[in-house]
Amino acid sequence: MPSVVHANGRHALQVDGKPFTVLAVQLHNSSAWPAVLPEVWDDVLALHPNTLEAPVYWEQFEPSPGKYDTTNLDALIAGARSHGLRLVVLWFGSWKNGQMHYVPEWMKSDPVHYPRALDEHGTPQEDMSPYAESNLHADETAFAALMDHLRKVDGDRHTVIMVQVENEPGSIGAIRDHSPAAEQAFAAPVPDALTRALRRPPGGNWMATFGADADEQFNAYGISRYIDQVATAGKARYPLPMYVNTWLRYKGKHMPGYDYPSGGATWNVLDTWKASAPHIDFIGTDLYSTDYNEFTKVVGQYTRADNPPWISETGFEAGNAPYLFHVLAQGGVGFSIFGIDHPADTPEVKAAIEAHARNFALVGPIQGLVADAAFRGTLKAAVEQRGQAKSDVALGGGWTAHVSYGAPSWGDAPPELPGNPAADGHVLFIPLGKDEYLLVGFHARVEFERDRSDKRMGQVLRVEEGTYEGGAWKARRWWNGDETDYGINLGQKPVYLKVRLGDY
Repeated sequence: MPSVVHANGRHALQVDGKPFTVLAVQLHNSSAWPAVLPEVWDDVLALHPNTLEAPVYWEQFEPSPGKYDTTNLDALIAGARSHGLRLVVLWFGSWKNGQMHYVPEWMKSDPVHYPRALDEHGTPQEDMSPYAESNLHADETAFAALMDHLRKVDGDRHTVIMVQVENEPGSIGAIRDHSPAAEQAFAAPVPDALTRALRRPPGGNWMATFGADADEQFNAYGISRYIDQVATAGKARYPLPMYVNTWLRYKGKHMPGYDYPSGGATWNVLDTWKASAPHIDFIGTDLYSTDYNEFTKVVGQYTRADNPPWISETGFEAGNAPYLFHVLAQGGVGFSIFGIDHPADTPEVKAAIEAHARNFALVGPIQGLVADAAFRGTLKAAVEQRGQAKSDVALGGGWTAHVSYGAPSWGDAPPELPGNPAADGHVLFIPLGKDEYLLVGFHARVEFERDRSDKRMGQVLRVEEGTYEGGAWKARRWWNGDETDYGINLGQKPVYLKVRLGDY
């Protein structure tokens, strides 16, 4: 069954026993209903994904205590199967975007039994208290029932490859919970397991241990422990890989509970999450940016020895499409585009469909090769940054790839390259053997140079254009002459090139 494997500080999602690259699209929040699903499949398939992300709503799944309605979930599984897609189930449980809007009505209507979080003035918030055992027990029980049903209906098919536990958890409207149970926990010593993991002095309460960061750290601990226990209950029934997505602290935002949900797995409390939620396999990022520096900064914050990059959501925009290659080259497990159904008929949306569909159609047939190289740490990428028309990629073995953007498709490049108008050049280098690479990408010129410290010259021995059929390479033609005299030029058309390098 699907699993997460780790080696040498790197990670891979395995499907059918092999590393798998998730090329996903996510439905809008209210589209995962049987009556609506027939309307979305054309929009889904237009982007050539291999995976669909779609929510399961607690309020629909458990309309009355202990009574479960699997209609929506079964429709999602059936639809994914009929369209040849894998499925990632998103559990909209105690949290959705920092609030409790998908909790069942019977819980919303009974705040005595299912307490709300309180702000510093004692005002109830649109959040369940993570320090109320009754809230935790209700979510654990429902999630366990969900996973038990998945095991029964999909345990031999593995249509569902991952589950997201909650959605962008955290608190909006207050930095932390001030309910009586939370206040008691806040005044108590920080748990020894957490102080050891964070290398903090033991025995102090939250204020003494964390000072000005105490409220946010406390909320992160309470929420991560709650979600870890929900995940544990689910994995006891059916141990699929599980992750948590994050409403990020970025773009200059710095006020927890107001700029972003306090207590979610933001970079400043990520160590607390990792220490407190061991049954969450990795933390995903809901990364809505088309700015190269912002996007790559966030990817760097979540690329760790205990966490792979995973873009659990990104905007449905053309400008972020090239960053798929950067994520994969950092060892990422995948990339998911949010809100692709019922798209507006605008030039911007058409450009987004084209950009992401082109990427997914190119990477999809070779996703296994890409995932394996990402797991091994041998995958390399070049991604255009606006205002910088050249970049170098160290390939190893003394070879460097010089990548340029905005050069003509043939002939000498001007001394100062203009770059691409949309800054959308991107290239992947997938190693196939010694000095041999599969080269794929768009809107870039690639030239190879060998280190000559040993007095030997480098050369391109062969460039083959071809395809993979049944996992085997099938050459279509060789490139030479006009096609290679001025570098290897990748344009708008998806193409697979096997490049063999040598020396003399």
